[in-house]
Amino acid sequence: MPKHRQGDLLPMEKIREILRLHELGYSQGQIARSCAVARSTVQDYVRRASAKGLSYEQLCQLSDAQAKALLGKGQRQVRSQPEEIAFEPIHQELQRKGVTLALLWQEGVNGGQWNLSYASFCCR
Repeated sequence: MPKHRQGDLLPMEKIREILRLHELGYSQGQIARSCAVARSTVQDYVRRASAKGLSYEQLCQLSDAQAKALLGKGQRQVRSQPEEIAFEPIHQELQRKGVTLALLWQEGVNGGQWNLSYASFCCR
């Protein structure tokens, strides 16, 4: 079975399975093999759910559309111009212990500061 490509949307059943296995204590590599997705995809969904404080049980209570919206994986809006990002504050935050680029990206997505993939954020 082909692995999931970055940027494609997964069915909610697979996303819920990723989170269920994570809560059962399986490693990201084991989950990736079981769900036929990249380990980075597992990491992305686990990170998104953790940032929102969402458990597997909570996701099961939501509709697919609600769950995807909470995880930031709903329909993306097409923008005519690239979003402007102030990188000076990001650079300053990265100097602090324990702060990662992934954490700052997730905070920006959750706060509505930008709506772009982690890869696009890193490229900029």
